[in-house]
Amino acid sequence: MNPAYKKIYTCTPVAFHANDGFYIRDTGLIASTLRTMGVESRCIMPLPYYEDDQREHLIRTEYRNLESADWWRSLGIDALVLYSWGAPRYRRIAYAVRKAGIRLVLHMDTSGDFVGSQPEDTPWWRILYLKLRVLAQDVLRARHMKQADVITMCPEAARAVSHKLFYGKWVQEKCFPMSNPVSPACKYNGEEKKNLVMCVGRWDDEFQKRPAMLMATLERFYATPTETVTRVYGTITSELQQWHAKLPLHVARQVELVGYLPNHELRKQYCQARVVLCTSRFEGSHISSCEGLCSGCSVVVPPRHEELRDVIWYASAQSGTVSDADTPESLAKALEKELDLWDSGARNPWNIASYWQPYFHADKVFNKIFE
Repeated sequence: MNPAYKKIYTCTPVAFHANDGFYIRDTGLIASTLRTMGVESRCIMPLPYYEDDQREHLIRTEYRNLESADWWRSLGIDALVLYSWGAPRYRRIAYAVRKAGIRLVLHMDTSGDFVGSQPEDTPWWRILYLKLRVLAQDVLRARHMKQADVITMCPEAARAVSHKLFYGKWVQEKCFPMSNPVSPACKYNGEEKKNLVMCVGRWDDEFQKRPAMLMATLERFYATPTETVTRVYGTITSELQQWHAKLPLHVARQVELVGYLPNHELRKQYCQARVVLCTSRFEGSHISSCEGLCSGCSVVVPPRHEELRDVIWYASAQSGTVSDADTPESLAKALEKELDLWDSGARNPWNIASYWQPYFHADKVFNKIFE
């Protein structure tokens, strides 16, 4: 770390609860990691305070102060990591930070598709309206992003954005490849890899996470006898429970609906698993895949090249498989293929972990950025 950077704060312009969950991801994780590196770091968010806030390293202020260069200057900080997603409504914060003479790292948790995935029954006029609105917003978003000294995002997403109207090569020039920061504690230490597949998500979010795709994929995968165990973590819905109850007994024993696990327990599971399966319709980054890669897992993902650019990038460097089609049948075949690659020795957990940790471990990423 360059000794010139003694105070690096983080900012999320949304009043999230600053509880235990906040400090294991995003700006909370970045700030706590920077402190372990000997840098003064605090998290900044708008008011109000909440009862479960951990206040020792937290600053909450009126939102208007976030748009004031004088307020930022009063903090006496050297740099700021801003989670604004490049949204036009937060552009005045970036302007104020820049005017205050503070170096700015801007995080873009996006696949590069600012319109976003829409339900299949969305009327054409609604899709056209959204595209026109995003086009109009791109003028302000580009100005927002130009304020940054460094933009952290997936290189594939940066390439996609740079080819859009109002942007340019400067997006790639400012880009530092990082989809999502992961705790340095998430690592592989040589644990025995079991024939285990992990599926982690908010399964009550039917549109984004696609639990129906997950269930259909597993049905097709287990139609052929296998010793593979699949564990489903996160929100276990009544639909998942009902589906599981109807599975053949031998399949139900191999598909475990685990539910929520504390993050430190989930890390142990990643170290034992071979594959993280992503069934999402879209993702900016996919935290589960990032944590899995750092723990020596590979990934299996559908070929949604605009909506899942990050996760498809994760499948590079002998670290996963992209299915041929966005169907349960194809995704099941991709999962089978990936597990065969593990059996044949074509997947090495040490190689996977050592390749991806520099992209995701918060200490490694920000040490490089602030060199």
